[in-house]
Amino acid sequence: MGTRICIMDMELDLLTPETLQEELSAYLSEDNLNVIHMISLDYLDAYDENELVRQVLEQADLVLPGEKTVLSAHHVEMLESGGMVVDYHALLEAICPLNLENQTYYFVLRNKKEAKALYRYVTKPFSKENVLGLYTADSDVSEEALINDINTKLPDIIFLSMDSTEQEEWLENNKGKLNAKLCFVMGSVMPLIMRDNVHVPLWIKKIGLAGIYRRAAKIPYSHFFRKRIFNRKMDDYITKKNLQR
Repeated sequence: MGTRICIMDMELDLLTPETLQEELSAYLSEDNLNVIHMISLDYLDAYDENELVRQVLEQADLVLPGEKTVLSAHHVEMLESGGMVVDYHALLEAICPLNLENQTYYFVLRNKKEAKALYRYVTKPFSKENVLGLYTADSDVSEEALINDINTKLPDIIFLSMDSTEQEEWLENNKGKLNAKLCFVMGSVMPLIMRDNVHVPLWIKKIGLAGIYRRAAKIPYSHFFRKRIFNRKMDDYITKKNLQR
């Protein structure tokens, strides 16, 4: 079961885990590339200001909430308690029962720091041996060489994270060239993943402050603070709409 909801003119897919599993299974059985966008609070401004972002999202197979803050105006607590997929945590939980051990992966990311965080997170439920390749934008590899490497290794799933609107431009330019089955576009949720999987320095661990360090790192991305930012954005959006009438 699923439905579409509208948040500041952006349409998001709200799905149960069972429906999401059915969709993912169908995508992975096809030969063409299917695209899933995960949306965070940080994505809303880019969507509002850039026509390419709007166009790419309209062409996406699914647009999912990457953090529950973006559902603040839709009783997110009730949606979460009802078992809906409301953030990237719920997305991973929905994926795990699909037993994707035999699927292969390729990472296209901003930098090595981001790569380490995502690698630690993604390889918890999936096999590390199935990661076929890694590209970071701070490397000296050309775009053509990257596409050739992906198509040579034939991954099932690509994890894509770049700055907005670079990832939309990259996807628009290369979607038709990629030999893969599924692409997760996750640039706006990577800061959340990095905060949730923050690397604790060894000296912090030695003095027994690892837990405090992790909690402090998450504060700027806590639902409480992010919800306040969302409410301000919503107020600005409503004011803007009223002025346009």
